[in-house]
Order: sequence, then C-alpha cells, then structure tokens
Amino acid sequence: MKVFRSRQDPLMDAMIIGLILSMIIMMIVTLRTEQATFIEFVTIIGLPTFFMAILLLPRPRYSIDSQYLTYRSGIFRGKIAIKKIYKIEVGKTLWVGFKPAAARKGLIVHYNKYEEIYISPDGNDDFLYELMQYNPAIKIVRPA
Repeated sequence: MKVFRSRQDPLMDAMIIGLILSMIIMMIVTLRTEQATFIEFVTIIGLPTFFMAILLLPRPRYSIDSQYLTYRSGIFRGKIAIKKIYKIEVGKTLWVGFKPAAARKGLIVHYNKYEEIYISPDGNDDFLYELMQYNPAIKIVRPA
C-alpha cells in the first residue's frame, strides 16, 4: 500500500487562518458591545469556529492498494474501487462537488458512471503512476 499526503496550498491555509481570526474578533466585539454571557459566546461563535478548524486543518491523505483508492480528510473517509476509475483530469480544480483536498490544480477522478471526486496528492505524476499499475485502462486527460 502506497500512502500520499495532500499538497498544501498557501492560499487555502491563509483563508482558514483568516476565517478563524475573523471569528475570534467577532467573539471579542460581541462580548464587549452586547454584554453577552460566556455561555452565549461559546455556543454561538466559539463552537462553530472550533469545529470548522477541526474539519479544515487536517491534511488530507490518500492511499492506493491493489483494489482501492482510499481517502481521509478530517471526518470524511471513503474508498473507490480502482477498477471503476475510467478517467482522471490532471491539473484542474473541481469547483463544485466533493473535495477531500487542500490545494488547487490537483486531479479530478471520474469513477462509476457519473461520479467524480477532486484530490490533490503531493506529486500528481507519482500518484498516477501508482494507479496505472493497477488499472492501465484509465484515460489520463492533461491540460492543452
């Protein structure tokens, strides 16, 4: 089994940090101006910020064995049968859909009949090479 970490995008990291900092500033302003209690402060603003950070900060991980492409990103986990993958688009970003990824310009994996998932392994070419060993029929689409 080969394990790949997700590529980290500095823009994504900056957005997550900016989101967390803006939530903290909103919490401080709310406490000072509206005389909110500590319980209101934690339940309305603190908990959602904490859970969002937990979901967004872990670096996604992908692994390939002889039968499955497995992904883990925060609380999201799943398996895709390698034999069901029929096409991979390289260097694109999926703007709508399921994205257990942390960077742009990754891989859009098409599998089953109409399903797709966006991933961003660290080293697209190594990842593709590993997948092609188990399913050489996968069509690789590179940008023109």
